[in-house]
Amino acid sequence: MSVLKGCLYLIWFLAFVSLTCESQTSEGLKTISTSNLDAFRPTGKNWNLASNASADLETAGNLQAIPGQGTLVNLIMPNGNQDLVTRDEFGDLQLELDFMMSLGSNSGVYLQGRYEVQLFDSWKLPRVVFSDCGGIYERWDDARGAGKEGFEGSPPLVNVSRAPGLWQHLRIVFRAPRFDPKGVKIANARIDEVYLNGVLVQTGVSLTGPTRGSMFKDEQPLGPIRIQGDHGNVAFRNIRVGVPELVKASDEDEDDPILIDPKGKPYLLRSYLMHGDRKLTHVISYGHPDKLNFSYDLKQGALLQVWRGDFLDVTEMWHERGEPQLAKPRGSLLVMSDAPALAVLTEAGTAWPDSIAFDDLSNYGYTLDADRTPTFQYGYKGMEVSDKISGVDVKGITRELTIKDPVDNLYCRLASDASIVRTTNGQYVIGDRAYYLRLEDRYKPVIRKTAKGMELLVPIGKQTNTLTYSLNF
Repeated sequence: MSVLKGCLYLIWFLAFVSLTCESQTSEGLKTISTSNLDAFRPTGKNWNLASNASADLETAGNLQAIPGQGTLVNLIMPNGNQDLVTRDEFGDLQLELDFMMSLGSNSGVYLQGRYEVQLFDSWKLPRVVFSDCGGIYERWDDARGAGKEGFEGSPPLVNVSRAPGLWQHLRIVFRAPRFDPKGVKIANARIDEVYLNGVLVQTGVSLTGPTRGSMFKDEQPLGPIRIQGDHGNVAFRNIRVGVPELVKASDEDEDDPILIDPKGKPYLLRSYLMHGDRKLTHVISYGHPDKLNFSYDLKQGALLQVWRGDFLDVTEMWHERGEPQLAKPRGSLLVMSDAPALAVLTEAGTAWPDSIAFDDLSNYGYTLDADRTPTFQYGYKGMEVSDKISGVDVKGITRELTIKDPVDNLYCRLASDASIVRTTNGQYVIGDRAYYLRLEDRYKPVIRKTAKGMELLVPIGKQTNTLTYSLNF
């Protein structure tokens, strides 16, 4: 290593270890404090300390800061809005953070203050471009002539953006540009990976120079992290940084994965499925061409998970003997409970059952309507149950349960999580702002505390034997 290059890496190391941090994580990442602004250069009053944030799904730009600490909320002012820039500078970098968009909002994360990974309210968009969430923004050069100023840029591989007001997760692995002893660039900056909500949306993108809106026109071995604060209301938390590990190429040939994606019409597949540490054996998964998918347990009447993005990896089902018989979702998962949807509760404090005995539920299969939307049918405690689940609404999943001749004290459990909060107009926020649930008040829902958190229940009776609700995420 040359003396100059060694000095550059020493500078980077000293800058990194001086980082204001709260903890060292098991992955070797350090946490930048969001309980104050000490890790950042002086900024505008548009940045606010909060414990959490919330947004209105119907009102553009609406974002509310909840008093407390641990979250940084950007609330656009009439003037004087500024970006958030770290005091410390970085070279090669792994960056992870949580972010929340308001409806129609726009922001971005600049590596070294120069190369932008775009943050945008891209929820529901069927097609995405470089300026959508998870995209790498284009470069800009006025000298290229009218209509040609913008160039390069990289759209996300798939749109897995979540709804405004929900927490999303971003993970970036960045390689800084390389320079020879005379300071001449010998290798472009590169974004090795971008994961949005757990899904790979960028891989191996070379950056020939700073993207549009960069803090600097040049390129250097080091630079700060810059979070855009003048384009829209947005919140951040759990910002963590570290040095990315070098990934060595494997000498072994790996089999090509066997992937399923619906083309033109919905696709249904029976398989085994891992749900946490349990292997479920009576699962059917539904995939829609609009990339809105779900899995359902035929022996429990349980909606197991929903996700946006690509459908299934069936390599462990169809390659060679396929002994595990496992299908693996390929999108951004929201995992639900594997407990049954229906139960008889003889007393108010009766715990929800973990499962239905194998012989107590008679699976009658499913029917498909003209749009190939499935209605699952089964018998339970002498009742006939129809469970129609639709994934064609780009906002999320709609579920319609119909129970013929319901027995006394029958309930349906719609959600179980650490937190369930009713907001307005029949909307509930589930978990740590993980998804929304919409339910009309006429069903007389009940939120009750349990040993594990909270449950949202609806009583099923002779007059209310059909229940419809939706999950938006």
